[in-house]
Amino acid sequence: MQAHALRLAAALLIATPALAQTSPPGGATPGSLTIAGIGAGAVREPYRGVKTQARVLPLLIYENEWVSVALPTVDVKLGSTGPVSWRLRTRFGFDGYKAKDSDFLRGMERRKESLWLGGAAIWESGFGEISLEAVGDALGHSKGRIFTLQYEKRLDFGDLAVTPRAGVRGVDRKYVDYYFGVKPAEALTGRPVYVGSSTTQAEVGLRLTYVTGSNEMLFADVSGIKLGSPVEKSPLVERRYQASVFAGWLYRF
Repeated sequence: MQAHALRLAAALLIATPALAQTSPPGGATPGSLTIAGIGAGAVREPYRGVKTQARVLPLLIYENEWVSVALPTVDVKLGSTGPVSWRLRTRFGFDGYKAKDSDFLRGMERRKESLWLGGAAIWESGFGEISLEAVGDALGHSKGRIFTLQYEKRLDFGDLAVTPRAGVRGVDRKYVDYYFGVKPAEALTGRPVYVGSSTTQAEVGLRLTYVTGSNEMLFADVSGIKLGSPVEKSPLVERRYQASVFAGWLYRF
């Protein structure tokens, strides 16, 4: 699933305010922000037999008045209405699996990663940040749609920032059926045919960022997603949640 990459992107985005307060290094373009770094962590996938996966990923964010890049997410800024900013959003999703990922998945067709395209609205206030996102599968692998509503609040304690968050994520029938369904040609004893249906998933998480220098920061992020009954009932799934933990280092150029 794509959640682990999105957590890294979120960690980069939440780092932006703190690093943006520092004076830009010599040579930086006025009005823009460039941050790079590296992150490492682990993701516990819900699929049967798939082991906890370690990840080491390069991190990049670039921000100016027109675009916001926090790979694998790229936003085109469409303007604001009061405290609400509107964005055209695209991102690469890491959903899916290959049959070789576990013995239980042998005989299953590959479920491919995809590019997701849609829009987002972000409302920033003194009470925290509320974001609403709606995206669809632009490559047509699942033909699914995802809707996300999230709230987070940044709490500053000097160089340390603590950001708890909570959200709900709606995935439609096509998404669930593609990534968690079992086709008749794939069915075996112990792996019956399964047709997915839409569901709502709940997420909680916590990010920590710590400024270690005028242009440097450390971060850590933990999250858990309750997958929803139609996903949990899939014969491909052995746990009701997905969890991830990541940490890393960021530098403003």
